[in-house]
Amino acid sequence: MWFATEKGLCSFNGYTFQYFSQNEMTSKAGSCIQQDKFGRIWYENFDGYLYYIENNSLKKLNQKKSIGYFKFGLINNQLYVINEKAIDIYDLKKLQLKKSIAINAKEIKTLFFNEDTIYIFTDKLIVIKNDKIQSVLDFPIDFLDNFNSILVEKSNNGLLIASKFTKYYYHFIDNKFHKKELNISNTIIQNLSWCNNKNWLCTTNGIIELDVANNSTTEFFNGNNISYIYKTKNNNFWISTLTEGLFFIEDFNTNFISSNESLTSLYFGNNELFIGTKNDKIYSFQNNKLNTIYTGKENHQIGQLFFDTFNQQLFFTSSKFGLLNKDKKLTKELAIAVKNSCAIDPKYISFAASSSSGIFKTNSNSKSEWDFVFSSFNQNKNSEYNNIILNAKGKATAYNNKYKVIYYATNNGLYGVSTSGKIFELKLNNKSLIVTKLTSSKDKIYACNNDLNIYEIQNQSIKEIALDKNIDKESVEKYILKDNLLFIITNKYIFEYNLSSKKLRQIIHINNNIEVNDIVLKNNNYYISADRGLIIKKMENYFRPNPFFKIEALKVNNKNIDSLRLNDLAYNENNIQIKYQFLSPTPFEDHELIYRINNSPWQKANILNTEIVLNSLNYGAYTIEFVLNSDYKNSKKINFTINRPFWLQLPFILCASLLLIGFAYWLYRKNIAKIEKRNQLALDKINLEKNVNQSKLKAIKSQMNPHFFYNALNTLQSYILSNEKKEAIEYLSKFSNLTRTILEMTEKDWITISDEIKTLTLYLDIEKARFEDDLFYSIKVTKEIDAELTKIPSMLIQPYVENAIKHGLLHKSDKKNLTIEFSKIEEFLEIKIDDNGIGRQKSNALNQIKNKNHQSFATNALQNRIDLLNQYNQKNISIEIIDKYTITEQPSGTTVKIKIPIEQ
Repeated sequence: MWFATEKGLCSFNGYTFQYFSQNEMTSKAGSCIQQDKFGRIWYENFDGYLYYIENNSLKKLNQKKSIGYFKFGLINNQLYVINEKAIDIYDLKKLQLKKSIAINAKEIKTLFFNEDTIYIFTDKLIVIKNDKIQSVLDFPIDFLDNFNSILVEKSNNGLLIASKFTKYYYHFIDNKFHKKELNISNTIIQNLSWCNNKNWLCTTNGIIELDVANNSTTEFFNGNNISYIYKTKNNNFWISTLTEGLFFIEDFNTNFISSNESLTSLYFGNNELFIGTKNDKIYSFQNNKLNTIYTGKENHQIGQLFFDTFNQQLFFTSSKFGLLNKDKKLTKELAIAVKNSCAIDPKYISFAASSSSGIFKTNSNSKSEWDFVFSSFNQNKNSEYNNIILNAKGKATAYNNKYKVIYYATNNGLYGVSTSGKIFELKLNNKSLIVTKLTSSKDKIYACNNDLNIYEIQNQSIKEIALDKNIDKESVEKYILKDNLLFIITNKYIFEYNLSSKKLRQIIHINNNIEVNDIVLKNNNYYISADRGLIIKKMENYFRPNPFFKIEALKVNNKNIDSLRLNDLAYNENNIQIKYQFLSPTPFEDHELIYRINNSPWQKANILNTEIVLNSLNYGAYTIEFVLNSDYKNSKKINFTINRPFWLQLPFILCASLLLIGFAYWLYRKNIAKIEKRNQLALDKINLEKNVNQSKLKAIKSQMNPHFFYNALNTLQSYILSNEKKEAIEYLSKFSNLTRTILEMTEKDWITISDEIKTLTLYLDIEKARFEDDLFYSIKVTKEIDAELTKIPSMLIQPYVENAIKHGLLHKSDKKNLTIEFSKIEEFLEIKIDDNGIGRQKSNALNQIKNKNHQSFATNALQNRIDLLNQYNQKNISIEIIDKYTITEQPSGTTVKIKIPIEQ
């Protein structure tokens, strides 16, 4: 619903109002609200400027200078706006001025649009159709003099033309004016309305329904300053007032009779409605008027009313139990606090009171089958009533004529009394039944308690009736049990539940500030007593319009999105906003909107805050389902899909998996190769160590040459035979020291130069003894060498020294010289072994003569050992053997150079 107010254009969705205006508006108040074919809402302020709502924002039409407030029109796809001398026509789609219709008039009084026809009231009536002037008509003689403020509205077959201050109007039909009188007084006509196919006069003293054909009127809402009436698509009515706000009316078949008294109980007797009040009065309602027939003195609320049709008497409960005769005169008052009563036969009625319950004699002249019960329980023979149920507070009573049983609902349980005077308790599941309401319908009794548990009773058989599932017990404020109808009253509705057919009907929507006290259904009309008066509602198949719900907009990451893109959202487009529109045709009506995500539990959506925000959603397919008022068959769904991030998509996963498998395989092969290499290195090291150890053994073997031992022992023997004891002992001591030293060296890989010199000295001293003092040797260490710290491989030099003696010096006839020198050349330790022997060539020749297959065991072993040392210790030990010659090219000896890197 849209309203023009002093705050600007206003929308109402059934719960909240939203106002639209602009700061630069010359006036915010206006009228003439219309909707175009493009869904925009238009209105005109009272300064004559047009505004429209688009994308939930108020915008101003770019129009010419205004000449004041005159109604605008929307015909097909064109907008018509009156100007000073023309009607400007705008293209409604583009909102651009299209053309103008020239009007030759001095003063424009009003403007009216009726479908495709425009009526311009100037000093004449100009009729325009299809954008062309069709006719120019003269007004009646007194029209312009008396109709200063012209009001125009369509009627069934023409136009209704009225003025604010005149008591007549014109019916314009077939280009003729027909004057008709208005039978109204003390009011000003403020507006005209065509609503529900009827003409309405909105006045300062109510709203008047005008039958133009019969020139008759019907008044509503007397005393209210009415400005307009409007009928919605759901057949509801809105009435705006200037002083009382807005009235909402479901239909005009409901009549309201106001009362200064708060009305309570209702009862029909002989087609006459009796009404009780809260201040001890009883009304009779006839001819749409309330007539007072009884006024009490104690200002006590009238409880139940009961009309005895047999004797034409009206019983009522107040502070006392009273009786009015057929002349509406009080004939009897009894000091009994009666809560409820019902008819039994022409002689007796049953009553339930606070202190006791029994039957009351209404006619002493007739006979009844209940006379025995009355006399049996009557303690005072002259009393007009007896007490059947004592020591229990009576709540309600009902009579079943078929089974001849009177039922009493008390605070102690439900009891029945038969014509024999037998009293029995009715129980359900062997438990006392506590109910507060009883009513009879044909051969059944219906009972109800404060928890809205309903029971059906036939004779002594009881069964529970299930309440309609659409009724929320927590929202029930009051219930009324009449015949086979249960009236359920909430703060907004009155429902009728038929206990026989099990059908639920909504009777009427009520304001939450109206207190309903009683309801009676008579002649297809509901009579509802309330604190403000009597409501009369015609019984009909009430249609409860469904609220309007739609998805208005979808936003992804706070940006509007095309619905075509919903199934292809990126993984980071995971913040979803669902904006929906909810309109209730009935103001402040209770509706339940629920939603769920992918079959998750249902959640309640906020009707007022019409937005659902879903943040940080994971990838996957989503279905958002909305259900209104448990109508699951007509649920609305939104489907969207958030794609996986590229690193979780199948192609990427396959590629990544292949790369990972390839990398794992490469890493596996690399580790296998590394392990194989490490194992090979370990194996090579083992083999190298084995070869080194074998070379050491060979070196030892070369040092432990049998010839050397043989020669040394022969020398020792010669000393002993020649009785040279001292020389023999010294020789033996040196021999033993040399042997021990060589054995100790086998456990060491590296020895110092000083230890090597000691070993060489022992060896050379032993060898020198064989040569009878013609062998001379010298061992030199240069100053750059620290003999105590510098180390060399063990058993490396001695074999070369032995070769020099055995192969070079042994065969020399004259003086034999051997020099061993340790020096430093750059970063190397150089060991030079020099002899003046016969040379390698001559020595090899002699060895070949002695042994054709001779191979130098020591030399080969030493060379092999050096190669192994270089490989094993990552050294660069080199050996150079130099043959020396004289000037005449004769061999003069051999020089062996061993270079060993010095470790820093």
